[in-house]
Amino acid sequence: MNRNVSMHTFQMQAGFSHEDEGTPESSPDSVVSVMKNAKTKFPGIVTSHHLSRSIDVILGSRSFKKETTLLATSFCCDEVCRDLEDELRAKFGQNFSFGGIAGLPFGGSTAFGALCHHVPQDGQILICYGPHIGIDYDGVLGKVNRRGHKGSGSCCNTANGALQYVKAVKAGTCIHCPDPSDPVTAQTVFINSQLMEHADRVINAENEMEATTFALYDCADALMKRILDKCLPNDLPNDVPIALLGGIGVNTPEGTPEYFLPKKFTLCNRKGEVVEDLLSELIVEGTKDIKKILLEKRLNKAMEGLVDVPVVL
Repeated sequence: MNRNVSMHTFQMQAGFSHEDEGTPESSPDSVVSVMKNAKTKFPGIVTSHHLSRSIDVILGSRSFKKETTLLATSFCCDEVCRDLEDELRAKFGQNFSFGGIAGLPFGGSTAFGALCHHVPQDGQILICYGPHIGIDYDGVLGKVNRRGHKGSGSCCNTANGALQYVKAVKAGTCIHCPDPSDPVTAQTVFINSQLMEHADRVINAENEMEATTFALYDCADALMKRILDKCLPNDLPNDVPIALLGGIGVNTPEGTPEYFLPKKFTLCNRKGEVVEDLLSELIVEGTKDIKKILLEKRLNKAMEGLVDVPVVL
């Protein structure tokens, strides 16, 4: 790193250099445009509400219950990532949080070990993790309109800062400094170093921010695997099933639904071995017509107790 520029200063300048730009307010057309862009650029995304409902349906058929399931989340610190957590908490109760910036599971083996010992008796674990990316009213990836701002700003700030860091190092204007010994910037240094391993992938991509977000998902997924490999089966006191949901949060302006792109949804045993791959089932369930489902439930409830009388001609 350039001696005259601290890591923090570089990240702030890089991550927030284009704040409050673009269309500041919503319109019917812009709302529709945001939803269309999200679905076009991220095929397979589901709304946060549909996602939580679908997880509940799928895992409920596999003996996961709200009373006995311990929800754990590793999402970015950003306030725009709380909507998904709120939806998941509505289905599974309070969450164990061990994520940091960009959604990487920085709580590591210590947090995961604690998680294993917090599971209710005869319980289950649901872990949800991954980075996020925004879409603003103008359809720009990597930006989002935040409450109280005149325009849109960087989202995810950490991802954008890391991307600019990688580009600066490759261009020779910054010196790569992978030492994470200072706790003030430790998570930032780790993420920058991880993204450096994907430098060519993100710099040569058609959309740098999109490629960066997918690269950071791979980093989060690899770190999660390392944690599981280190902690399982020894830290899990009983034969507790673990559901792993990994993906990318897609943040949108107020007035539009929040989305999530599932990349992994598996059911694992005590050793961390995949017992069942549930990803395709989640995508199908998550894209169902919710109005039709509710109408069918109401109809079935109304039909309860009615006697099927045969028609005699």
